[in-house]
Amino acid sequence: MTTDVDARPVRTARHSGGHPVATTAVFLVIAATCYLLLLGIGPTKLSPFEVINVLTGGGTRRAINVVWDLRLPVAVATVIVGAALGLAGSWTITMTRNPLASPDFLGVSGGASVMVVAGTSFIGPALSLGLTGFWPRAGLAMIGSLVILGILILLGGFGGSRRIVLIGFSLALMCQSAVSYMLLKAEINSSSQSQLWLAGSTEMVRGDAIVPLIAGIVPIVLLASIAGHQVKYLAHDDDTALTLGIDIGKVRALLLVCATGLVAVTVSVVGPITFVALVAPHLARLVARTPTPPQWASAAAGAAILSACAVATSFLPITVPVGLMTSIFGGVCLVLLTLVSLRKTSA
Repeated sequence: MTTDVDARPVRTARHSGGHPVATTAVFLVIAATCYLLLLGIGPTKLSPFEVINVLTGGGTRRAINVVWDLRLPVAVATVIVGAALGLAGSWTITMTRNPLASPDFLGVSGGASVMVVAGTSFIGPALSLGLTGFWPRAGLAMIGSLVILGILILLGGFGGSRRIVLIGFSLALMCQSAVSYMLLKAEINSSSQSQLWLAGSTEMVRGDAIVPLIAGIVPIVLLASIAGHQVKYLAHDDDTALTLGIDIGKVRALLLVCATGLVAVTVSVVGPITFVALVAPHLARLVARTPTPPQWASAAAGAAILSACAVATSFLPITVPVGLMTSIFGGVCLVLLTLVSLRKTSA
């Protein structure tokens, strides 16, 4: 899972001749196209021109209700969640210098899932508390993510990539086992609701969740902007980064906390959606031809991937959550990524 090539010093994008801005624009166009398709796909089919007409103030009453009340929240949440996951993945992959160090593999998503399932299936019913709304789920997800973050820092610190990734992967497996056990012990109704949420779906998002989603993500992104251009210098070895005047511990801590926050917010709204945070940064890096994942191109790639997967599910003969589609797509990409890493190692 981790190889010597992961920790190799690399050149920064400034000296690599990459095209992160153009790559960001390309993925934004793809995301925007899928966004319009999501607004038109469903039992009441609308063409892109009809959708644009509704968004600009026209359209029939039925089309207005369908777009604004039902499909717009889903499409907006899909784009925002995908972008947040792609951005979080670019941070964790860059700071650890490991191509597999996405929040999925570090156990952050798993910790959030454990707390949400425990809260909605056991803690809430035992204390007669309603913990199924956005804010209760967001609080539980944040607690679970922070617990995993604390364990990662305690055991792995902010050092090399091997240790923190191995610890994170172990924690992810433990969280998965804990969730499976709780689902077996929970009541049927609670278990069914938890399983639906764990599948990772944007279809159930309604308008009242969009403002909290944005309100949770924007401050985290602003906080991460403190690191600024220092992020790409983490791709160097520690000695080189220190020579460049980078406070490695502070920048890594900031990025890890911010990535944890983004995952917690997205999980609270749509459940755990896997592989987007892993695939988007690598796709952005390959298209941009940069040695490290460019942040904003990764965010745009995440939005494009999740939106495209959401569109793809609409053409299937059965209803499936978008999380299943991202798992299939991401699984294939993970195999390809592993083969590429092995090929580089043997070269």
